[in-house]
Amino acid sequence: MAILENGNLKGLVGNLVFRKSNEKTIVQTSPGCKTKQTKPTKAASIDFGHVSTAGSHIRHIMGDIHLNMHDGEMQNRLINHLTRVTRSNRAPVGEKKIHGGKIDRLINFQFVEKCHMHDYMHFDPEIKLLDTNQIAVKFPMFDMQKDIYRPKYCNFIKITLMIVILNFDKQQYVYWHKHQIPLDLKAASKDIEPEELLFNVNYADTETVLIGMNIEYYERFGEHLSLMNNKSLHPAAIIGAFTIDP
Repeated sequence: MAILENGNLKGLVGNLVFRKSNEKTIVQTSPGCKTKQTKPTKAASIDFGHVSTAGSHIRHIMGDIHLNMHDGEMQNRLINHLTRVTRSNRAPVGEKKIHGGKIDRLINFQFVEKCHMHDYMHFDPEIKLLDTNQIAVKFPMFDMQKDIYRPKYCNFIKITLMIVILNFDKQQYVYWHKHQIPLDLKAASKDIEPEELLFNVNYADTETVLIGMNIEYYERFGEHLSLMNNKSLHPAAIIGAFTIDP
C-alpha cells in the first residue's frame, strides 16, 4: 500500500515501489518472488549439468576432428544426443550418468549437420572392441576415385581417425590416439588395399571410448598442401562408441 504524503507517494502499488530521494519521487519495480526449486527439478538440473559438461569435453578433445568447422548448433545437438544416452540409464533422475547409458546412441553424430559422412564416404569402416582391450578399425578395399567424394581441384585426401578414452565421472580424458591415412589421388593405382588398425584402450580409469573420423581435402602443389575444407564442406562424425566395464 502506498501513502500520499506532502504530494508524494510513498510505499507499494502493485509491483511498483515509490520513495522520495533528494526532493524527487523514485519509482522502482519490487523484486519478484523467487521460484523455489523442487526436488525433481533439482535432480533434472544435475543430470543436465552432467551431459552439458560431457558435451564440452567431447568438443574440446575432438578438436582435431571438427577443426572448429562445426555448425553453430553443434553443441546443442551433441547435448541432445548425450541426453538420449543418459535416458537409457536406469538410475533415478539426478543420478543418470553417461556410464550406464547407451553410449552407442552417439554413433553417426555429425559435427556438421548438413555434411553427412555417408554422402562423402561410400563405405563404412568396421569397428570392434576386442577382448584384448583393443579397438580394431578395419577399412575394406575401396577405389579412392569412386568410393570417396572428391571436390574440384582436390588431388590429395587425408582420412583422420581419433580414438578418445574418457572418464566422464571424473570429467577427464584418459588418453587418445590419432591416425591419418593419406590418399594421393594422382597415384597410378586407384585401389586401396584393406587395412586393419589396432588401438590400445587398456588404461587406468578408462570408462568410455569414442572414435571420431573426418575427411580432409587438399590441393597439393609439390610439397605444399592447401586445405580446402570449410563449414560447408567438412565431413566429420563420431563413428564408434563403447562403454568399458571396470
